[in-house]
Amino acid sequence: MRSFLKISSVVSTTALIAALALPASAMAVELSNSSPSYGDKVPLIHNDYGKDVVIRSDISIDELKKMRDTVSDQSRQIEELKRSSGSSSSSSGKELDELKNKVKEQDRELDTLGRQVEELKRNSGSSSNSSSSEISNLKQKINDQDRAMDQLKRTVEDLSRKVK
Repeated sequence: MRSFLKISSVVSTTALIAALALPASAMAVELSNSSPSYGDKVPLIHNDYGKDVVIRSDISIDELKKMRDTVSDQSRQIEELKRSSGSSSSSSGKELDELKNKVKEQDRELDTLGRQVEELKRNSGSSSNSSSSEISNLKQKINDQDRAMDQLKRTVEDLSRKVK
């Protein structure tokens, strides 16, 4: 209601200024102390071939109030969007930073695991080489022992024949 009074006072002031700006002979506007109603039209000053005249516009006071309310609503919505997008972008930024840190940490862990696998390969490769050479050596010893056993058998058999 207070804003309606502001609009009506602006309209009244505009009409008064328009009436005062006109020469006395062209005064066709009557000023009143009554309050404007919602259907009233806003007066305008129009230049009609060098003479300023007051005319009724197509804009009513209720249309002005609707426009003001719309602008007010849109301003409020814009402010809410600014606040919500600002907070969501900052939270998105935090989440993004956290994800980047996790990726970096996982990269470091993968590098460490990769180095460990390479080290195990080297160690198992060298140990398998040494293991295979040890196995070959053991096989050789077993074969040598088998030959030695066979030779001992023959010697024992030869001796047992001679003893008979």
